Amino acid sequence: MNYKKNKKFNSSIFALFFVFLGLVSCYDNGYEEFVPPTGNVNDIQPSTLFTTSTSADDTMSIVFRSYSTDAASYLWDFGDGTTSSEANPDYKYTNGGEYKVKLTTTSSDGLIAVDSATVAPVFVDFNFTSIDSKVTFENLTSGAKSLVWNFGDGETLTWDSEEDTELDSDFNPSHIYKTADIFEATLTVTNFLDAEVSVSKNIEGLVLSTVPDFTFDVNGLTVQFTDASLLATTHSWDFGDGTTSTEVSPLHTFPAEATYDVTLTTTNEAGVSKSETKAVPVGAVKPTFKAIVQNGTADDFQGVTGDNADAWDMTPGKTVVDDVAGEIDSPYRALWNNTALNAYIDGAFGTNEQPGSSSDGSYVNGEKTRAVKLSNDSRRLYQLVEVEAGVVYSFTIDTRSEAEGINTEVFILNNEITTEEDINTDPANNSNVDAYFDITNDFNSSKGSSSENTFTTTTFTFKATSNIVVIYARALKAVDSSNEVFIDNIDIITPGF
Repeated sequence: MNYKKNKKFNSSIFALFFVFLGLVSCYDNGYEEFVPPTGNVNDIQPSTLFTTSTSADDTMSIVFRSYSTDAASYLWDFGDGTTSSEANPDYKYTNGGEYKVKLTTTSSDGLIAVDSATVAPVFVDFNFTSIDSKVTFENLTSGAKSLVWNFGDGETLTWDSEEDTELDSDFNPSHIYKTADIFEATLTVTNFLDAEVSVSKNIEGLVLSTVPDFTFDVNGLTVQFTDASLLATTHSWDFGDGTTSTEVSPLHTFPAEATYDVTLTTTNEAGVSKSETKAVPVGAVKPTFKAIVQNGTADDFQGVTGDNADAWDMTPGKTVVDDVAGEIDSPYRALWNNTALNAYIDGAFGTNEQPGSSSDGSYVNGEKTRAVKLSNDSRRLYQLVEVEAGVVYSFTIDTRSEAEGINTEVFILNNEITTEEDINTDPANNSNVDAYFDITNDFNSSKGSSSENTFTTTTFTFKATSNIVVIYARALKAVDSSNEVFIDNIDIITPGF
């Protein structure tokens, strides 16, 4: 009985086994194998992020590291016209400064993500030469926002890019040491992200001897000379007009208006003599106040950019819009308003227009500033400035044109004219004109690139013949937007201020 049951049970097991094999066989033949999807199947926007750090071995090299999701390709724009497709590049800049870096990544599904950051590579170094105890420093730095010279003898000197240029003496100073010791001179530079980098060098081999030096203060034909020499026991002055003096700091009256080469020779205790010669312009009146040019950088009243050029209109508006205070009385209306000249231009050219306002100005730290522009032969720059008769001033202006051969004429007038008829004939020798300059504007086909600053800076001097001057500029060939002229950074520099 038991034997039969067992035999029947085993037969059932074999039957089920064959049924199972049949089911498996049907499943495998009827369906494809499941493969998981790849890529961004839900169209979730990827993100990109990167970090920057300055290389420990080179302050001009920046280390970039990307932390991007689903990035299949990379495009780096280093802000200086150079790009890279590497995922994590190390990039060395040619010039120090402030650059905006942008990373664009593309995912495997073609989705784009962008991130940007500012970097400030900087190169810091200097050379120096010495004559006796006078050391002249050559600053090789690139990319400095500001810097400090520490000469190692307790004296320092500072330079700031917002107020100074690399042509200023504080960028490449000379320093006179009072002893022949060994000094450690240190140049500390702050970049545009406020990080400091320093370089120090030993100043040695100085020879202590007399170092002649002097300053001068001109008032008409009379000049006060002030001795600034080191280790001098005797002084000998040659004023360049046939007269001499052995005083330490003489007051001298010259016979006529001219520029004289004045020489100071000093002798030390050992009998060693050295000389220093400087050109001294004589005849100008010493100024008592600083001449003020209104909105010479074209950066005021940008809330309504038309007001930005109002300081250069011969009939300024009654009000302007301040970025903070809103509509206010124009600060220019009460200072000048030449309706007669405005009417003359209207009749001569069929229209009269104030200069335009433009965001296409000169560059400061790699960024464009605002400017004024002339884009019609009837447009003029006009501004009345209080000065002092007899003072010799310096005038500076930045210009750029949209096309070649478009010049800018700059007049420094000594009164408010009512027509242009007089100054059109021989303006350089006109009684109404204290100075005239015909500027060949800079033109460059790549002017739109952030790496190009194609403005020309023109500087000239003039002697004021009255107590006012009128800055008057025109560009008669700038007739439309294809050949307009951009003007920026207009200033009258007063000596001693």
